[in-house]
This record gives sequence, C-alpha cells and structure tokens, in this order.
Amino acid sequence: MSHVLRASLVVAVFSFLEITIAKAVPRTHQGVSKWSPHDPVVTIINISSHDKAYDVETSSAAPNSAFPSCTGCITVAAGQTVKFHPGPFIGALTANHHTGTRHEFNFFSNPGSSWYDDDMQYGMSDETLGPSDHSSQIRGEKDTLGKANAAWAHTDSTKKKALLHSGYFAGNNGKLTMVRMDASAPELVINWLQMDADFNAYIGAGSVEGKVATEVDKKADKNTTFCKTNKMTITVHK
Repeated sequence: MSHVLRASLVVAVFSFLEITIAKAVPRTHQGVSKWSPHDPVVTIINISSHDKAYDVETSSAAPNSAFPSCTGCITVAAGQTVKFHPGPFIGALTANHHTGTRHEFNFFSNPGSSWYDDDMQYGMSDETLGPSDHSSQIRGEKDTLGKANAAWAHTDSTKKKALLHSGYFAGNNGKLTMVRMDASAPELVINWLQMDADFNAYIGAGSVEGKVATEVDKKADKNTTFCKTNKMTITVHK
C-alpha cells in the first residue's frame, strides 16, 4: 500500500469517527442561542427508561427574546440531563405529546426569581418541578399511581365504584392499576385527586376572576409557588 493511499485511509477513518462521535454527543444545552450565567435555566434530569420530547408554550406576555413555542423541540434521552435556556420566559413545558404534566414558569415578572407550578388538568406524568437550589417546595408527583393508591386505601366503597366507572381509573376495590387526567374529567375525579389524594399540582382550574372560588379551587391555588432563583429543575422519574 502506498504512503499516499495509507494516509488517505487514515484521514477517512478519522473523518468517519469524528462524524459518528458528533452524532452521538447529546445536545446538553438547548433553547436560546445567547445566554449568560445570570439568565433562567431549566435543568431537565431524565432518570426514567424513556426518552422525552417537550412541547414549549410561550405566553404572548413574554418578550420576543424568549424561546418561542414549538412542538417536541426540547429532547431529553433516557438517562440524560439537558439544560434548557428559555430567556425571559413566561410559559410552560409539557411532555408526552401534551398529555403529561404541564410545568409552568414565569421568569419575567421578577427577574432573578421564579413563579412556578405543575398543572395536571390536561394530563399527568411522573415528573416533579422545583428550584435547583432546593430553596422552595417541589411540585408534581414522582409516582402518580402510588400517590393515588395511598388515598384509595382510605376511600369508601361507594366513591370507589363511581370513580372506577368514570373511565379515569382502572383497578378494583383494593388497588388501582391506572389513573389519568384530561380536560374532560368529571368533577368527581377532579375533586378526589385534588382533595382526597392531595396531588401536588393543579387538578382543578383554581380561582377564576368573576367566579366564587370553591375549596377545590383554593387547594389548587396553593400550588403556585415563588422562589428567589431562576434556576429550576424538572426530574422525570418514570
């Protein structure tokens, strides 16, 4: 083999390896292209065995420099950690084709701080949200079925029967095997998940201007939380 041919083969092999490695390296930083250490960051830690793709919903109240709305654009592989840089963001991240827990943020109203909550009105998943420095409360549920079963053990048989007939629960009188939520869930389901099971998220809509708040609304409202940091963490548990 000539020196020229050997050199060409070496270059080709290294080029192939560079391309292969580049494709394999995960995008650990996603979001706006320009950011500083003082800007908001949402760290997404996926300790589950499933890849996640998040929809981004950006409020019209957010500045134009915030990351825009998009579908399935923030990707986090199983076992991967991604830092999402949203800019001066007001909005939400939702996984599972918009059927998972909705993580809501306001990084704009109080620069350097955050308002946040988790919303399960439209769907639920085993995910939690809180400040990265652990300075305030964690929202969401790491085990939605486990949380439901803990309350199921103390629920009377008449209510169990009604809940099982709702289509939002599966199982039997002794144990649940499935629980879900969407925008069409009946009041019985909403009330049980918010009040009896004490889910750490919005199940009900919360207070609405011009409407007298119910006990369920008031309980839901308690999930909106303030912290003095703009560094937040979503953890995908399952």
